[in-house]
Amino acid sequence: MAAIGYRFRGSSEIEWLCGGTLINSRYVVTAAHCTKNPKYLLLFLVRLGELDLNDTVDDGADAKDVRIDRAFVHPLYDSKRKFSDIALIRLRENVTFTKFIQPICLPITEELLQRDYVGYNPFVSGWGATGIICSTDESSSPTALMEVQVPVIENEVCNRSYSIKGELITQKHLCAGYDEGGKDTCRGDSGGPLMLPVNFKFYLIGIVSFGHRCAAAGYPGVYVRVTEFVEWISSVISQNGV
Repeated sequence: MAAIGYRFRGSSEIEWLCGGTLINSRYVVTAAHCTKNPKYLLLFLVRLGELDLNDTVDDGADAKDVRIDRAFVHPLYDSKRKFSDIALIRLRENVTFTKFIQPICLPITEELLQRDYVGYNPFVSGWGATGIICSTDESSSPTALMEVQVPVIENEVCNRSYSIKGELITQKHLCAGYDEGGKDTCRGDSGGPLMLPVNFKFYLIGIVSFGHRCAAAGYPGVYVRVTEFVEWISSVISQNGV
């Protein structure tokens, strides 16, 4: 898990506004909308191996901050329709793997590429807000890394809910959540991983993209379906080096 830090221009202050996932020693995958920021915010660094973002808390983790070299946004990213909401962040230096810093596996085997994941119960993690309503005054963002397990549902069911809001769910999306709500991602979790354990390894099957409010009944969280983008990820890395 990676925390993505943004710096206010003209200041040394860092804001942790999105998540991401380390996929090798040089690249972090996140949501494209996490790389599109107001002019006063600079996409600045990635913190790896962290458990609690509060520097005064001794969480026992051995975290590392790494400056960002550049971001590669998917060429078909559409911010209005929320299509292809995926980006790769290239770090300025290679990361040394440790007990706390490890890359996640990508779903590149034929078996994993063919799965629709409906009925599976992957995990999603992040430092995002925990309030259900998730408005500025009714939710709070924890400093400790949080995790929740959510069931993957059919895209058709998901589309029926979101079509009312004018959103289109395509085969490149993946939806996960409970009918009754109560457990979901929220503000600050964008770009973070939806992870499925397979044979004692975690695979990245989704990237937190968007939702309606947070944990609202009838509105599951919507994720980028990673299996639809593994070729693009591979091509970016091969063209730009590790």
